[in-house]
Amino acid sequence: MPTLVLQNHETMKFSRFLPFAFGALLALLAFNAQAQRSGSISANAELMPEGPVRLHDGLLKVSLTDFIAGKYSLSYEHVFGTWASAELTVTGIGMIANNSTYTVAQPLVDPFSSFYPSNLVLPADFETELSGWEVTGAVRKYGWVDDGVPDGFYASAFLMVGGATINADERLRPVAFDPDTVEWEAGANLDEIDHRLEVKKWGFGLTVGYQWLTESGLGIDAFLGPMFRGMNRTYVMDGLTNDEARDVVRNRIERRYWLSPGAAEHYNGNTGPWFTGGLRVSLAF
Repeated sequence: MPTLVLQNHETMKFSRFLPFAFGALLALLAFNAQAQRSGSISANAELMPEGPVRLHDGLLKVSLTDFIAGKYSLSYEHVFGTWASAELTVTGIGMIANNSTYTVAQPLVDPFSSFYPSNLVLPADFETELSGWEVTGAVRKYGWVDDGVPDGFYASAFLMVGGATINADERLRPVAFDPDTVEWEAGANLDEIDHRLEVKKWGFGLTVGYQWLTESGLGIDAFLGPMFRGMNRTYVMDGLTNDEARDVVRNRIERRYWLSPGAAEHYNGNTGPWFTGGLRVSLAF
């Protein structure tokens, strides 16, 4: 008697919409900050004909948004001269997520003609354990500033490299049913898709942002911009080649499971144009 497990997944529309909504919010915040500061720009130009005052030599920053995707980032920005700075960001990746909604069969005639549990839903548990790292280097050029660099608007160019590993464990729970009254979905794979996904990634791009600092040195750094990224994936699954495992895993995941933002990026992210953004808290010294 066959056994199964799995569960219905929600679509990934929400996870795909979230980055765009967040980017729009950052753009709105930047526009509002620019409007508030624009009245003081001409006065500052007269007060600082040779460049703005250098307020701080360095800043430490912690991301307030990366944790959504299981990332924990620490950045250091060092100011050079009166207009420019360099920034290094080191990111650790770690997240465990569970999903348990999967349907692979339906009754041929009457759902009450045979034993079939849980309203025709065949249960499964799917767990992903994500780990990895990223390193990003950037150079900044400040433009409109108020009290002095690094407090104000800036443009930045950056390079990023990283890697991640996902260990996925699917557990199909045994279910008793009458095979004469059950119709399996076309292409349904009734084997567990335990696998390991190894991802190598890199990218480069441009951002514009605004860093607001208080007199105490505490501040907020918000940025947004386009980038180009590359992603290389290797699937490891017992008895299957990389291409075979990729097809089996992606078919199951795309049709049956809603992934957390961190896992979704590594399974579904494409090489090519993309964008980046973030919100960080700063401490200047």
